[in-house]
Amino acid sequence: MLNLDGFIPNEMMLAQQHPLAENLTQLLPDAEVVSTKEIWEIQLRDRIPGILKRLIPLNPLMSWEYWWCVPGRILLPEDVEVLQSDRPRLEAILGKLVWLLGGHCFGENTRWDGDSSPVYDWQQVLAFVEACGIKADLLDIDFLPTAIEPTPNLSRNNRKSTEKPQEYVAVEPAHWHIEFFQIQPIEGGFELALPKKLCSCQIWTGRPFIKNLQTGETLTRYDLWVSSPHDFSTPSWFKSLTST
Repeated sequence: MLNLDGFIPNEMMLAQQHPLAENLTQLLPDAEVVSTKEIWEIQLRDRIPGILKRLIPLNPLMSWEYWWCVPGRILLPEDVEVLQSDRPRLEAILGKLVWLLGGHCFGENTRWDGDSSPVYDWQQVLAFVEACGIKADLLDIDFLPTAIEPTPNLSRNNRKSTEKPQEYVAVEPAHWHIEFFQIQPIEGGFELALPKKLCSCQIWTGRPFIKNLQTGETLTRYDLWVSSPHDFSTPSWFKSLTST
């Protein structure tokens, strides 16, 4: 394993173990066949966790683990305990990445076009989340690899009807996308408070932009969404559910 102890110690790459580890691989019915209530009842009866472990790349040779909330599942008290106790490790890693590359914070009133001023202190990211009115109980993290994709004119609503459509190429460098969630208690456990306010922090390895194929004009855009999250550890049972 590549040694980055001077930046992120190897032991920080590993997530905390789950007290119900023996139940992590137990199957649950397809959400399209049974109701969410039935799935939650099975979870509570058999103590099946609502989280699983995923891998987030740091470089081609190294990844770090984190616990991810599976959509449609209840969070058991044991899940929340794991998520909360593992939170300082996650924030330590994200804090180092923000310090190194800068974090771009986006809320409901933030512009997604044009240059964005990054922050280099994780505490400033948390202050932004608080200012958005979110109590950040949980973190959701995705790594999105570099993507290049043709895209139609994103400014069509701002052009005159007589203008011809212009085509662009969208470029999204690799980046980490962090969302902040609140949880609320329900019978037997917890659930994510949805819908959530728009609030995220993106740690970019480069500048996302679109380039006009006709004029060569280049514009910074943080709302391209042409890259898909890299999933390194989704188990076979979850892949089969999402592929139907």
